[in-house]
Amino acid sequence: MLAFTNLASAIAIAALSTFASASPLQKRTCGKYLDAAKVAASSLQSTYFIGGQYDRAQQWVWISANDNFYLRQLDELTGENTYSNVINTVFAGWDDWFANGGSYDDLLWVVISYLKSGNVDLAKKYYDYVKVAEDSATCGGGIFWSKARDYKNAVTNELYIAASGYMYDVTKEEKYLKTAQDTWAWFKNSGMKSADNGLYNDGLVTATCKNNGQTQWTYNQGVILVGLAYLSKYDPALADEAINQAFGIMDAVIQTMASNNNGLKESCDSATATSNNCNSDQQTFKGILMMYMAWFLQVTGRDSNGKYADFVKNQGDKIMANAVGPAGFYSNVWYAPNQGGAIWNMQTQGSALGGLVAAAMQNC
Repeated sequence: MLAFTNLASAIAIAALSTFASASPLQKRTCGKYLDAAKVAASSLQSTYFIGGQYDRAQQWVWISANDNFYLRQLDELTGENTYSNVINTVFAGWDDWFANGGSYDDLLWVVISYLKSGNVDLAKKYYDYVKVAEDSATCGGGIFWSKARDYKNAVTNELYIAASGYMYDVTKEEKYLKTAQDTWAWFKNSGMKSADNGLYNDGLVTATCKNNGQTQWTYNQGVILVGLAYLSKYDPALADEAINQAFGIMDAVIQTMASNNNGLKESCDSATATSNNCNSDQQTFKGILMMYMAWFLQVTGRDSNGKYADFVKNQGDKIMANAVGPAGFYSNVWYAPNQGGAIWNMQTQGSALGGLVAAAMQNC
């Protein structure tokens, strides 16, 4: 991890110059968030995207896939192609791992990233690698998290629904829609959602097929929203159910994970120096939730009197108020001012970028 003071001094001039010289926005929604996102993206890339890649010793491939997604979404908002070449190198050297590695959720992030960048052929290739994870013998359906075939968790199955829906949206090949429908039919009855607060826990106890009660991460509440968005768009029989389910999840997020109009807080987040225990994966989760909420709103055009769009924008405000530092760098602490516990690295930068781009996708 680079020291924050070194980060600021290293690229403050370059980042501020990028901000000052930016071309006029061709497609502007919430301008203050878009302006902040452009500087955050410039800081992320100039500091961490070296030689066409993020340092794989410091950041796993699935996080890089999300960073590319945010950058391409940012390009769509600005009408520019500033980051269109990131996809051409960001996964260089990962082919053997994609074919032989162990985690199917990582592959699905890559599938979504390739679709966002317009490479349908590679998206299909890596999607097909995941098909072998399908299983009905253990807990009745869904897909396994890894090649160990010993765990079925929320995020992997949510990603399978979301990626399948997105694949259908792009290709109009019925097999992808059917996979989304079938996986959702199992997932909604899997028991992974807590009856206490309406949020998804991490996964199932394999021996009993019961909710394991493990941490309710923010991104576990976000990824499924995109799957539900595409089901509502393309399956009339599921449209009302999908919207109602999504609204219920977002209501639970607002009530439980960002109460009293606060910024989102991961259970491991802390503004104080002694108790911030989020690892590099967990530092990315909040940005994913925000992007997938914004993606849901974009696909469906459905909101509850603006409540969810307002929530996304409020998170943008919290990022800009509590997590920001000089030169457009951002920490993992969104919910409160830093009291010495904030973490500053490429994961927190990418997560904040996701949140700012999501806010910029809304109308002001």
